[in-house]
Amino acid sequence: MTGMTDFITTARWEDVWTIWFVLVDDAYQALERRYGRWRRTGPAPVFHDSEVITVALIIDTWFHGHEALGLAFLRQYHPTLFPHLPSDGWFNQRRTRLGPLIDQIRQVITQQYGGVSGADPDRLADSAPIPVATYQRARANRTVTGSAYFGVMNRRRAKLFGFRLHLTTTTHGVVDAWVLAPAAIHDSQALPALVEDAACQALLGDGAYHNPTAAPVLAARQVAAPPRRDSRKREPWPAELRRWVGKVRRRIETALSVLTVVFNIECPHARSLQGLVCRISTRLLAYNLCFITGALLAQQIAS
Repeated sequence: MTGMTDFITTARWEDVWTIWFVLVDDAYQALERRYGRWRRTGPAPVFHDSEVITVALIIDTWFHGHEALGLAFLRQYHPTLFPHLPSDGWFNQRRTRLGPLIDQIRQVITQQYGGVSGADPDRLADSAPIPVATYQRARANRTVTGSAYFGVMNRRRAKLFGFRLHLTTTTHGVVDAWVLAPAAIHDSQALPALVEDAACQALLGDGAYHNPTAAPVLAARQVAAPPRRDSRKREPWPAELRRWVGKVRRRIETALSVLTVVFNIECPHARSLQGLVCRISTRLLAYNLCFITGALLAQQIAS
């Protein structure tokens, strides 16, 4: 069986990187045609923003987010692909500033290649922990401060300091929308923000998103979540429906597993909040690109 990330080890890396650069650059130019130039002052840089984003994708896919290691590898073994690669510090600054644009590029590419379409209005919701620091060193952390960032990871029976990444995917596992919420905020409280911009969608969450106090609001947006274990007697769901929900929800759980194992999304290696958002945006873009890359590589081989 062919997996969605098999190309990382089976395909020529140069082919994958070229495809990613073309996709990113096309989306970048489409956004500039629609909203105007991203850079309003100063001369255009020698190392283009599309190249910065492509190198960031390479680092977060092949090197688990280790920038220094990834940049050193590209300079030593692929100097002709990125001949104007800047220094480590300057690359980090440019990449961090491009964080909001990276997520817009993800949306453009995903819509352009049919990953998210109006023909599929169903969405799945789940969350993943994003630690900012170890719990023991949380008080000394300066990236974020306050009691709102202290939480727990129930499945791991461990404490958490940082955020929770709440995201929605299609029934095929393509990431659609996402928000970052402080770790102390319960999943059910973050759900209204996650579906704020959603229209004509039916969303299915797990028991953690079951919020009786927000039932009217969530029902108006067609949000469904099975009752928690402690309330199943008051709000029973048929066993057959529960089995169907569990089967469907495996798809978003698989998506989170790929994001965690392959793209190391739970270890962003960021020292600022802006850098954290940038790295999460980059890894979600890399994940969605996996759905497109395999098909494009097959076309390239056939031609």
